[in-house]
Amino acid sequence: MGCQGDSSSKPGRRLPEPLPELLEPARPDRPKARLVGVDVYGVGTEDAAGARVVLVFEGAPLFHQEHLPAQGILPARIAIQLEDAEWGELVPVSQSVERGGLKRVRLATPNPRVVLDLQPGATGRIFYLTDPYRIVVDVSAASRSRKKGRPLVVLDPGHGGGEPGAANDELGLVESQVALDLAELTANRLRAIMPRSRVMLTRSGDVDLSLEERCALANAMEADAFVSIHLNASSEPVRKGGVTTFVLDTTNDRQALRLAARENGTRVAEVTGIQGLLAKHHRRTQAKGSLTLAAKIQRHTLKRGRLVLPKLSDRGVRSAMFYVLVGARMPAVLLEASFLTYEPEARALTNRNYRRALANGIASGIASYLLAR
Repeated sequence: MGCQGDSSSKPGRRLPEPLPELLEPARPDRPKARLVGVDVYGVGTEDAAGARVVLVFEGAPLFHQEHLPAQGILPARIAIQLEDAEWGELVPVSQSVERGGLKRVRLATPNPRVVLDLQPGATGRIFYLTDPYRIVVDVSAASRSRKKGRPLVVLDPGHGGGEPGAANDELGLVESQVALDLAELTANRLRAIMPRSRVMLTRSGDVDLSLEERCALANAMEADAFVSIHLNASSEPVRKGGVTTFVLDTTNDRQALRLAARENGTRVAEVTGIQGLLAKHHRRTQAKGSLTLAAKIQRHTLKRGRLVLPKLSDRGVRSAMFYVLVGARMPAVLLEASFLTYEPEARALTNRNYRRALANGIASGIASYLLAR
């Protein structure tokens, strides 16, 4: 904390003890936040390695968390105590899960709180996202010795459904559609060059899929790599397009912040304000693997793309705070494969040969990463 006056130290003089951090008192005129949804993701299979619980609010609640040990007939629990909050009538009081380390999710009174009952040995970590406000709890099932088997790659075609992403109306290009086509071509190519690999897509049609659900699927399946495929765009004139591969980390780069805000469906100010907090949930070992995966995908995608578009620019491997990558337990990257708003690349994207070249590059980069582990 800063203070006025002479701050120089003097012999024999003790520095004042720092004041305790005080929580902002609740204001009587502050409207109550409202819990409007409790979504559970990643529990589609009985042997799911984890689960993700997303609490969706209208407004922003004050909250604090407690990790409670098993006691008597009560299992270990994660309790999220809410202040200045209430829940809607349609929110279920209890949801039984019994998978991914999570027994059930329930609402408790008289003090409003959400309780996650855990299965033996399970652990959890909590973070929040904004616009709309969401509290996210990632539950990991009890650790188990994982046998080395066929590597699993999860490809995530960006956007979909009511979130089409960027577009080029003149050429009839929509990001969600192009990203899905690239993901399908990449999956086919990866299966061909690595027959032992398993490849899954987070979506196979033009459907809505939340950012939280995409990564939760990869975590639950214990994927070896997660690649989210997008197309870049800008509201300003683009002098050169190119390929960029992103890893999750903080950044002060204005363009990266704007891009992250667009892909996250939020504002630049929200990304800037929350990125330090979210970065704490990125494991160092996973971050190293993400950089390696990103470098290989970037190099191979450029090489193949340039066979069709020789002047395709290299925008490099960069950092940004993409919500879709937060909480990933495996190396995870987001690829902006080309620009929809840069004329040469947009026209090339209407050509099947260029899309196939990009997909071949993405697949080669993933295969190179998996084979080198």
